[in-house]
Amino acid sequence: MPTVTEPSGAMVAFPLPPHGRAFEDVRRDGRILRVTWHADDDVVVLSLWRGSRCTGTFRLPVDAVPDLVATLSRGAIGAR
Repeated sequence: MPTVTEPSGAMVAFPLPPHGRAFEDVRRDGRILRVTWHADDDVVVLSLWRGSRCTGTFRLPVDAVPDLVATLSRGAIGAR
């Protein structure tokens, strides 16, 4: 189970989403991006976490996922 460091310095373990993935921020200061599929609602939820606290969410319609993936892919290719 991944762990993060809270701003207070405490280590906190967090479960990964059952239908998604979690990504740690490059600053390694407890920030996590969780990507979770919600098939019943036809959305992907992108949530920002700071330690064990959710600080914001964005509900992306499943139909928009290919555009997001293409945008990220173009950016990654351009960064190399």
